Amino acid sequence: MKNILLIASLFCSNLAVAQISNINMNGAPARLNSYTEIDGSPYLFDDWSTADIGFTNAGLKEKVSYKFNIHDNELEVINEAGNKIYLNKDFVEYAILTRPSLQLINNNEGMLTSLLIKKGFDFVPNLGPNDLVNVIAEGKNYTLIRRFYSDLVTPPKNSYAVTAGRMFVFEESFYLIDSDENVQSVRNNTRNILKALREKDQDIGKEIVKKNDLNLGREDHLTIFFQKLNEL
Repeated sequence: MKNILLIASLFCSNLAVAQISNINMNGAPARLNSYTEIDGSPYLFDDWSTADIGFTNAGLKEKVSYKFNIHDNELEVINEAGNKIYLNKDFVEYAILTRPSLQLINNNEGMLTSLLIKKGFDFVPNLGPNDLVNVIAEGKNYTLIRRFYSDLVTPPKNSYAVTAGRMFVFEESFYLIDSDENVQSVRNNTRNILKALREKDQDIGKEIVKKNDLNLGREDHLTIFFQKLNEL
């Protein structure tokens, strides 16, 4: 009987620790899903990496193991107890996601080593107040955000999909926001972004591109461009 009570006590103690850790990380246990039978991935990166995450009520937590589920717009992390949880986005202020090293090795031309994600852009079409988006640039004149999404689709029967049934298709959308919160959907190329600027800023933008030899199809050049544009 004593052994049974001891086991029960240990079980309750471990459960309490797990619950406390979940609360500290402001999340709920990760849900089981059936994505294994679907082509593609719901995640921004398939590999685990680390993130620095700022919470409104718990400060900054550094080097947290994460995956960003861009189909459900959820941050899946491993908490202090070693459990996988989905963060409660009500308490997430921002996160700086480190790209997995393998992705940087395979495709690193202009690619940023880390990505800032934030919420609070619900004035942008199709975004809710808690939707996390990649903030490429943010300043007094212009802000550029990117929405990552993995759409779950059913290919037509005559398609060349690897397997029959549903598949994830990666999508990204860019939105340019001016100081009056006017929003434009843009493409990440030099001509399109220059055209989307206010008329009075277009010549200035062209000069910045020319002087710094920028290609606005690159992430690093986008950040340089808007940093200089926001300094004016």
